[in-house]
Amino acid sequence: MSGQPSVHNIAGGAANSLFVQSGAMGDVWVGGPAADEQPIVPRQLPLALRDFTGRADHLAALDSWLPGDDGPGGDVVISAVDGAAGVGKTALAIRWSYRVQHRFPDGTLYANLRGYGPGEPATPDEVLAGFLSALGVPSERIPVGVEARSGLYRSVLAERRVLIVLDNAHAAEQVRPLLPGGAGCVVVTSRSRLTGLAIGEGATRITVDLFTEQEALELARAVLGPQRADAEPGAVAELIRACAQLPLALRIAAGRVAAQPYLTVADLVAELNSEQGRWEALSVATDERTAVRAVFDWSYRRLSAEQARMFRRLGLHPGPEISLHAAAAAAGLDVVAARRLLDALAEGHLIEQVARDRYRLHDLLRAYAAERANTDDAPEDRDHARRVLLEWYAHHIRSVHRVIIPTLDGWHAGAGLKTRASPEIAFPGAVEAYRWITDEYLNFIAAVRAAARHDLPHLTVLMADLSVLPLLVQGHWSDAFDACRLGLAAARRIGDRIAEYFLLLRLGTTHRNVAQWQEVDDAFQAALTLARDLGDAWLQAEALSNLGHTYVEHGQYVEAGKHLRAALPLSPGAQFGYLEAFIEFNLSAVCTGLGDFAQALRHAERSLELHRKSGNRDVEAYILHYMAKARQGAGAHAEAIELCEKALRIEPVVRDPRNHAFILDTLGDSLRHTGDTARAITCWREALAIFDHFDYHQAPELRERLRALESDGG
Repeated sequence: MSGQPSVHNIAGGAANSLFVQSGAMGDVWVGGPAADEQPIVPRQLPLALRDFTGRADHLAALDSWLPGDDGPGGDVVISAVDGAAGVGKTALAIRWSYRVQHRFPDGTLYANLRGYGPGEPATPDEVLAGFLSALGVPSERIPVGVEARSGLYRSVLAERRVLIVLDNAHAAEQVRPLLPGGAGCVVVTSRSRLTGLAIGEGATRITVDLFTEQEALELARAVLGPQRADAEPGAVAELIRACAQLPLALRIAAGRVAAQPYLTVADLVAELNSEQGRWEALSVATDERTAVRAVFDWSYRRLSAEQARMFRRLGLHPGPEISLHAAAAAAGLDVVAARRLLDALAEGHLIEQVARDRYRLHDLLRAYAAERANTDDAPEDRDHARRVLLEWYAHHIRSVHRVIIPTLDGWHAGAGLKTRASPEIAFPGAVEAYRWITDEYLNFIAAVRAAARHDLPHLTVLMADLSVLPLLVQGHWSDAFDACRLGLAAARRIGDRIAEYFLLLRLGTTHRNVAQWQEVDDAFQAALTLARDLGDAWLQAEALSNLGHTYVEHGQYVEAGKHLRAALPLSPGAQFGYLEAFIEFNLSAVCTGLGDFAQALRHAERSLELHRKSGNRDVEAYILHYMAKARQGAGAHAEAIELCEKALRIEPVVRDPRNHAFILDTLGDSLRHTGDTARAITCWREALAIFDHFDYHQAPELRERLRALESDGG
C-alpha cells in the first residue's frame, strides 16, 4: 500500500497501557460495574405467560423436588421436563421458576439451548460465556474452551445458591457442562427424554402431555376473554378439538380471534378446516414445525401483499434480532413504510418487538418466514434482497470503523469494495458508533457466516475483517476466531493477498486476547512474510510493529526493540502518521524498560507530535503516561505527577479502566517519593481495586507495596 492514501486497524492493550493501534481492539473495555459497586444478581427468566393455565400436578411435582434452604454445599437437584413439541414445557418451567426464584438469593440463569428448531443448537461454550458474564466475570477473564469455562463456572457457583433453567435442550451432552458442581437447582426442558441425564446425573423426569379438555378450555377462555368465549361455546369446543388440545396452537389461534373484534371463533374454525388434512400434524403434535405451520399459514394469508413481503424479507435476516433500518433495507423501503409494516406484523404476533425499533422472530416463525421466501419469491429477487441486507451491514460496519478511528479509514481487508446502504444510519460521533456496535455485534458474525454460506466472498472478507474487533471488545473470542477463519478462506479463494494479510493480523490479535502467544507470533510472522512477498513497506512496518508490541507486553524489551526499529524507517506516511506514532510509543516503553529514560521521553514526545498532526487526540492520555514513566525513572517526580494528572483529566470517554489503574499506580509512586503518603495510598487503593476486578497480574505486587506504605504512613 506504499504510495497510496490508506489507513489501518483499531485499538490494543499492553501490559502497562492501552494504545489504540492497528490490529487490536480487543483490550478496550466498555462499561461494566465500577470496583465499588455491588454485583448484580442475575434474574434472566423471560416473560412469563400472563394467562398460564393448568399443570397443577406438574407444578406440585417440581415443588416437591426443591432443594433445602441450608445454603451452599448440598447436592444439585436436576429436573428434566420432557414432552412433545408445543405442549408448554417452557411455559411450565418459567412459571414454576418465577414462583420459587426468591429461594435462590444469588440469581436465576436462563438459556435457550435451541436444541430443536432452525439453526444450530447453542453450544455449551457460548452458553457458559453468557452465564459467566451474568455472574460478574469480566470478559477478559473468561477462558477459551468448554472445559476451562465449565471449570470456572463451577468455581463461581461453588458458594452461591442459584436456579438454572436450560430450555429446549437437544441431548444430555449439551447440558452436562452447564451443571453446577455442588448445591443448586437445574430445570431442563427438552423434546428428548434425556435418559442419559437421568441415569448419569440422577435427574428426575417430568413428562408433559397434551392439555386435558378442561385445561384447554381454561386457556381458550383466558385468551379469548370470558365474554367472547361464552358467546360461542360450541365453536370454542370445535377450536379446541381442531387444535388437538395442543397449547401452542390453541394459544396462537385463540389469540388471533381476540385481537380482531370482527372475527368470530366460528369463522376461524371454518378457515382451519378449509383444507383437507391441514391440521393433521396438529392432531398428532409430533413436530413443532409442522404442528404450528397451519396457524402460521392462516396468519400469513391474512397479511396484505406488502406485509407478507416484509415477513419474507425478515426470514432472510441471519441474526437473532433485526433493527428497523435493517428490515427496511431488506425490503427496499424507507423507514416510515417499514415501521408501518413491522407494527402490523407485531400486532398479529408474527414478530415480537423487544426494544424501540428492534424486533425478533421466534425461531419457528423465522424458519417459516425463510421457507416462505424460498417458495413464494423468485430466486433472483430473494438472492438480491439477501445481498442488499448483508451489504447494509458491511457498509455500516465500515462506517463505524471510519468514525471511531478516522486515520485508519481504508486500511482493512476489502477496502476496495464499494458498498451502499439505504436507509443509511448516520453516526455523528464515537458514542453513537459504539452504541450501534453494542446493539449489533451479534449480527456481525451472523452476517459473516451468511455471506460465506451464500457464496459472497468479497462481502465475507470485508465483514470478517471489520467484525473481529467489535467481537473482541465484547469478549466473543470464539466468534472472532470464526470470523478470521471465514475471512481468510474467502480471501484465499479470490486471491486477495492484501485481504489475507489483514486477516492474519486480526487472527494474531485474537490469539493475543486469549494469551495464545505462540499462535500470536505465528500469525504476525505469516503476515510479515506475506507483506515482504508483496514488497509493501507499510504492510511490513505494521506486521513488525505488532510483533514489537507483543514483545513489549512480555517485557522482552531487547527483542521488542529489534522489531520496532526495523519497522520505524518503513512507516513514514502510513496511516497519516498513525503507524509511525504507534511505533514511537512502543519504543518509549522499550527505552523505559531498559533504563534509558532520556531516550524514552524523546520517543514519547515524537509519538505525541505525530498524533497531534494526524488529528487523533484520543491516545494522548496513554502517551502522557509513558512520558510520566520516563520522567519518574529519571527521578523527576514533580514532572511525572503533573503528566499523570493531565493524563487522567483527558482520558477518552471510551477507555480501558486498566490503563486508568496504571496511571494511578505511576502517580502514587511519584507521590510517595515526594512525601505525599496519604494521596499515594488513595491512588494505589483505587488502582488495586481495578486490578483485582480484572484479576490483573500486577495486583499482588501492588498490594504488597500498598501494605508497606500504609504501615509506614500509619
